Amino acid sequence: MAWLRRIAAVPLLLFAFVCAVGAARAFSKHLPNAGAGTGAFYSVLVAALLIAVYFLIRPDLRGRSKADIRRWILSNPLGQAAALYVAATILMLPVPQFAVLPGLLAQCAYSVIAPVTARRARSWWAHAGLSVLGFALLMFALAGTSEAITPRGFGEAGMLMLLPMYGFPILLAVSGIARMVRNSRMKANAEAEADV
Repeated sequence: MAWLRRIAAVPLLLFAFVCAVGAARAFSKHLPNAGAGTGAFYSVLVAALLIAVYFLIRPDLRGRSKADIRRWILSNPLGQAAALYVAATILMLPVPQFAVLPGLLAQCAYSVIAPVTARRARSWWAHAGLSVLGFALLMFALAGTSEAITPRGFGEAGMLMLLPMYGFPILLAVSGIARMVRNSRMKANAEAEADV
């Protein structure tokens, strides 16, 4: 039942994000034929969707300490993506004409952080799968947010968001190879000690 609640929360969060981008564009008068009423409607819809998501995942949050949540943010690729998204969005808001730069820096940081933590994870394959999912979600969310708050869109500067796509798969593969080499050395050392 817990997985069904989590799975149901994902499309609601995605829809809330799309509505939030629409609200930002409506309030900044960059959405054709939309005024403050449209932005207010989207804002109310976002609030309702976020409340629904909260009630869906509330049972998962019970009994969790701040240390557990901090550990999840630092060790889980989806937590890392969420933290980088929030940080980049906070940096985008004061200077909307350069919104693509914090998004690019956050995406580049994720491209390095996720493979490094994957190397130390309990299951590399599961962590790598979540890293790819987190990378895609972060890239689309950052691109959408920065496009929404940039006054006239960022046009071809959006191609910068593709730059981390070249480094991320390479670094993720290197982390897998490094883990495989480390595990084989540990296994060889354990066998050598068992023989002695």
